Amino acid sequence: MRKMKISKEDIIKKALELMAENSPDSVSMREIAQKLSVTKPMIYYHFKDKEDLIKQVFFSKAKELEEIKFDTDKNLSVEDIVYAIVKKYYDFLNSNPEAVKCVMKIFDAPEESPIRKYALQMREKNREKVKEVLNRLAAEGKIDKKEIDYIIHMISALLSYQIFEMRVSNNLISPDLLKKLSKIAAYGVKKINAVFLLALLSLPISVFSQISAEDAVNMAMSKNVSVLNALETQEIYSQKIREYWGGVYPNISLSASYSRNIEKQSLFFNGNKIEMGLDNSYSGSLDLSQILWAGGKVGTGIEMAEIYADSASENLSSAKKTIKKIVKQTYYAAALMREMLNIQKENLDISKQHLETIKQQYEKGLKSDLEVMRQEVEVSNNEPSLIKAENAYEQSLLALKNVIGMDPDEKIELSSGPLCSDSGEFEESRLYDLALKNRADYKLAVLNLSLAQKQLRLEKAGHWPNLTAFASRAFSGQSDSGFPDSSQRSWSLTAGVKFNMPIFSGFSVSARVKQAEGSVKIAERNLKDLKRKIKIDVKSSFLDLKEAQRRLLSQKTSVDTARKALQATESRFKNGLASRLELNDAALALNKAETLAVQAEYDYCGNMAKLDWEIGN
Repeated sequence: MRKMKISKEDIIKKALELMAENSPDSVSMREIAQKLSVTKPMIYYHFKDKEDLIKQVFFSKAKELEEIKFDTDKNLSVEDIVYAIVKKYYDFLNSNPEAVKCVMKIFDAPEESPIRKYALQMREKNREKVKEVLNRLAAEGKIDKKEIDYIIHMISALLSYQIFEMRVSNNLISPDLLKKLSKIAAYGVKKINAVFLLALLSLPISVFSQISAEDAVNMAMSKNVSVLNALETQEIYSQKIREYWGGVYPNISLSASYSRNIEKQSLFFNGNKIEMGLDNSYSGSLDLSQILWAGGKVGTGIEMAEIYADSASENLSSAKKTIKKIVKQTYYAAALMREMLNIQKENLDISKQHLETIKQQYEKGLKSDLEVMRQEVEVSNNEPSLIKAENAYEQSLLALKNVIGMDPDEKIELSSGPLCSDSGEFEESRLYDLALKNRADYKLAVLNLSLAQKQLRLEKAGHWPNLTAFASRAFSGQSDSGFPDSSQRSWSLTAGVKFNMPIFSGFSVSARVKQAEGSVKIAERNLKDLKRKIKIDVKSSFLDLKEAQRRLLSQKTSVDTARKALQATESRFKNGLASRLELNDAALALNKAETLAVQAEYDYCGNMAKLDWEIGN
């Protein structure tokens, strides 16, 4: 049931929650209205467009930051004053976790996004506040004025470190550690170790550690062309709403003209030639027109523009989700190639160890030179596989850099942890419901149907009359020299209503109505067919995931078993109880078991990313 009233503060609060989870650019006005159980016009009653709403969300938190007071006692030391400043912001972060999440989403936003502009404005305002306090300390002789900028940047680094800690572990650093770090910041550039420490703290985690699949996704979001174009399209359609709203407001125009009668017109009367007019002629008018009724065209046009804006938001969401899937699958492929490289390295090392064992036995007269040569061939046969695996790994890293948007020469290292977490158990029917709720292509199909229905209404309005009010204030005057005086000029004022009724237009309106009706039927069929395809895609991805999960479970013990079998065969071989062929067969079995295990893990994680995309996550 939809609410009849909603406050501006409630809208801002809900918008902040959604933006913290999905990023400001990915949240549409329609989604906010649905979460609040209100209609979109009620949102637009408080905010003229989405950009205005984003501004208000930012400014609501900016106002809280502006209200922060630094009550610093003159008797306090520089270290204590810096700690007091940092503690105020620390408390703000602690009480506003949604704002922190929103900040992290802004880090992932493209550089052209308007939200970056608001964030930078907010940052500069707060830096100015801190600068005022530090300038006062410099005036009192407590710090060198040259160190003010350095201290400000170190405070920023400390707060950045806090935000990243909240992102990684969802925990604040302890107040005791905060105080110690604040003291380090207070030293400015006097201690090179302090600068080095805080510079490290301010760096993103990915700079000095391996990157995970999620890190790769976040890096891609700010550089991918599809995301940037979708963001630009969203801005275009937000302006289209403003364009259509122009039809609601009156149209006011001003016109003026001046003409010089070089050769005057003449009138002949009773054989006499009489010249008409004076040398200079002036005229001007201020005209106003207002559409009173246009058969619903104006209102329908506004509704269509809003649908276009929602479509742009969904296109942006779709682009981000698709990039997320592609980056994750490419990351998992690179991780697979890394593991295949490690397997081939181990396989070559094992064959070399076996060669050394055979050589030792040959020196003791226990093995023939033929056995040594055969094992040397085995080692040589394993080397091309390693070379091929090395190239495959480098190629996979290059592919990952490409989808992320990195320079090919930049260094990148994959995380050594598990590729992905266990998905647990899924209910197939629930997956289908989630897909219909979250998938951008389904939402776009619904919007396309709504758009086709609005277009049909717009074309039908072509049968209806238009009613327009108008008013005009006009001036005219003539003179032989200079501007007309009061006796040579006149003013007029007119107002009225204009009625225009289409009678016959060659059946063009009826033809457009038929076209629009056909478009509605096509949109309905497309929506129905998409629901069927989504069900098939979800079921297919679900089956692939379950199959990979079963293979992963079956391979968990096979590698350990194969390794134990190889160790036992090596022991038997050293004691003369096993042949070289049995030894190489055991090594081959371990190689195969390890290959199947890493392939199963890659397939599981890749199918997990695919299913995640299929259900709209």
